[in-house]
Amino acid sequence: MAERLNRGAVVARASELVDEIGLDSLTITKLGRALGIAPPGVYRHVADLDDLRSAIAQLAARDLAVVLTAAGSGRSGSAALYEIADGLRRWAEQHPGRHAALQIAPEPGDADGQAAAERLVRAIADALREYELAGDDLTDAIRFVRSTVHGFVALELGGGFKQARDLDATFDRIVGALDGTLRSWGGR
Repeated sequence: MAERLNRGAVVARASELVDEIGLDSLTITKLGRALGIAPPGVYRHVADLDDLRSAIAQLAARDLAVVLTAAGSGRSGSAALYEIADGLRRWAEQHPGRHAALQIAPEPGDADGQAAAERLVRAIADALREYELAGDDLTDAIRFVRSTVHGFVALELGGGFKQARDLDATFDRIVGALDGTLRSWGGR
């Protein structure tokens, strides 16, 4: 198997593995076992664990950007906001380890990481276009949407909601509150 491995295949398998075991549990040894190679062989494709986590985050950002772009396509305003929020939520449920990797922003000098993150931010910004936000207002709105949805998702995935209230109903209400706030964002 080692002859057919390349960086892309190693990162793809690592991405699957973190969804199974969690990002914090990822080690080079565990990845080597999952790939069927001796752990030192992993270092032919990644420099270290930080490099691997960064590569997982890049792959996750690119994949999620595709999902969110499709979710928001042909929609505007609250419909686009709901679809991207729901798309992010569903994607995170399917890919909890990759979602965790996305929470660490790439370093300023990481051109590949910055490009992948920019695609994801652009997908969110495109969905928010009807709110007519620009500059700092748009940056703050994107952060507001991401942090609100992430907080809900983190609690949901971590078993933080034990009340009988339907989670989808709560999520709908949260997205409605996001919409209402964004409509008045920037003093409009």
